[in-house]
Amino acid sequence: MSKGAPETPAVAVAEAVAAPELPAPSQVEEPAVPPPETLPPAPAPAAEVVKVVAPLGRPLAAPGAAARPVASAETRQMVEALMQLTPGGAPLSAEQAAAWKHSLQALVQQGAAGVPAIRDFLALSKDLSLGSVNAQMLGYDTVRGALFDALRQIGGPEGTQASLEALNGTGDPREVLALARNLESMAPGEHRGEMLDSARQVLGMASRGELAGYDVGPLFEVFQKYGGAEALADLEQAWGQWRYYGAIGLANLPEGAGIPSLIKMATGPGGDRGQALEMLAQVSLQYPEARAVLLDQIRGGKVAPNQWPYLGSVLGGDHYQLPDALWYAAQNGAPIDRQKTAHIEWGNQNFYQGPIPGGSSPDQVSQQLALVEEIAAIASDPAAAQALQNARAVLNRRLTSLIAALGPVNQ
Repeated sequence: MSKGAPETPAVAVAEAVAAPELPAPSQVEEPAVPPPETLPPAPAPAAEVVKVVAPLGRPLAAPGAAARPVASAETRQMVEALMQLTPGGAPLSAEQAAAWKHSLQALVQQGAAGVPAIRDFLALSKDLSLGSVNAQMLGYDTVRGALFDALRQIGGPEGTQASLEALNGTGDPREVLALARNLESMAPGEHRGEMLDSARQVLGMASRGELAGYDVGPLFEVFQKYGGAEALADLEQAWGQWRYYGAIGLANLPEGAGIPSLIKMATGPGGDRGQALEMLAQVSLQYPEARAVLLDQIRGGKVAPNQWPYLGSVLGGDHYQLPDALWYAAQNGAPIDRQKTAHIEWGNQNFYQGPIPGGSSPDQVSQQLALVEEIAAIASDPAAAQALQNARAVLNRRLTSLIAALGPVNQ
């Protein structure tokens, strides 16, 4: 059985990027550059949603395998207790939140014996969003998300197998990414083939119009984090439908595996080279070949005047980042600067622009300033002057702030 279309979107676009929703740019190829927005603590789900998750239907259990353990009445009750929340997503009291957490922890403490009840619930393809207020109290956006994490905490062969089955059975891009992260933490490097296979199938659903309302950005995080060179063809193919997501994914593949593809896109014919050129600018300090092509395109006058504001923003250090990646970095303690948000209506693409999570060192900012000056010396287009001046101003402010933060002893 192939994946079927979900009945309701998991998260609205405005919630996924935590903005007021931005107007789509007049040309699909270019991002909007709105005022900065503060990064939210998490992508908030709707107040309460019961959803059907599209199944992949590729059973992982080998034919003839021994019958799996049956869930006990006690563990089924623990799972059912997680769904017993106030209708409408009303905020829980401190006592109710504590009881909910106790039910989840009691389930985890069952170890392998708790897995059958979790597996049976996940197979029902239903979920309950906890609401943004409750998500902050409970630590999870949805009941399914909590159960995914319970499997991670239980671990072992049982937790891993149930997580693989859940990965195989979901058509929600956010769930594919969450399960991929969990599997990588449980068994580093062992299940990347399954992660990529699921991401490919879900992206195929989206390309056929079967995931209306869903943001497929998390799938591109799976490709770039766990795919390596094996994901190259997937990202190149996705370029036609999700141009920014494809370019971001290619730029972030390990060991520069996607740079030759970006170079080919940035130097090819047609008017769709902008995103590739911006991503080459983003990684130009990291990869000399990207820098060389960027400078060659500018020297040859091959940057369109209307591209300079966007290219200048990247040269000023406002790097493209996917919302889930930025939120995950923040949850793991990386300092996050204020971000700009952008929404591209074509392909429902949503991303942030801003300093890289964790920030840059004074030396890195100085290197970026040197690149801007090198570009200013060869850029003949009058449109470049203002864009480069803006980039200088941003970088100089950041450099001053970084040096001041070091203090007189460390300068």
